[in-house]
Amino acid sequence: MCELLALNFNQPVRCSLSFRGFCHRGERNADGWGIARFDGRACQIFKEPIQAPQSKLATFLRDYESFKSKIFIGHVRLASQGERALENTHPFVRVFRSREVVFAHNGTVSLSIPKPALKFRPVGETDSEHLFCALLTELSQRGIGFSKFKEIENILRYFNHYGSMNLLFSEGEHLYVYRDEGDCNGLCMIERKAPFDRVSLEDEDWEVNLAEEKHPDQRGVVIATRPLTNESWKEFEPGSLSVFKDGQCIYGGHHLPSEK
Repeated sequence: MCELLALNFNQPVRCSLSFRGFCHRGERNADGWGIARFDGRACQIFKEPIQAPQSKLATFLRDYESFKSKIFIGHVRLASQGERALENTHPFVRVFRSREVVFAHNGTVSLSIPKPALKFRPVGETDSEHLFCALLTELSQRGIGFSKFKEIENILRYFNHYGSMNLLFSEGEHLYVYRDEGDCNGLCMIERKAPFDRVSLEDEDWEVNLAEEKHPDQRGVVIATRPLTNESWKEFEPGSLSVFKDGQCIYGGHHLPSEK
């Protein structure tokens, strides 16, 4: 099944360590990879319908020193609906209320909302993009702003009745993280702040001293389907929304009860 990655920090950071470990997950999710970063309200997306470890572009981004942001959203795809094609590769993006919104999904949903009823229309064939368009349509029709966290959580719980869904999305200011109510596939996080430790990747013999990589006043979170490092990752509570801004949880912080 597909896997997710996200970072949210109080300062622009490189995603090299997390992305390095995450690309290995593409070995089991071979139908595409993608990563988005934000610069204010605008985003930049790189994605390909190929296996991440085979991608020269993914390797370049991993090592590119200027590839920085406060918010990253990544995805590796194992196709369940829609062929292997760029149009079906996550993350997806739409312009909404003068912002670019980026979205990635893990799971399978069967929404009864017909496409003609959607204000935002899918380009590809995936249930994930249909879900994204349905979410934006709901927010638009009900006049719900991005700061209405409880209302957004209620909408996501309603959509969750139509299948399984772990979600990441952002409008460039907040990072929204929703964990499937049925505990599908997992979703967890690690907090990064000073004093930084030495960590090693789970999927590669690679160790990094974060104290040499991070500035002391940097802080933030890394979110993934499964732990990427040997640290003590915390699981999100099923059926809950957590919202992060500038590296801190500002909604749903009580939804992080257990370690993994």
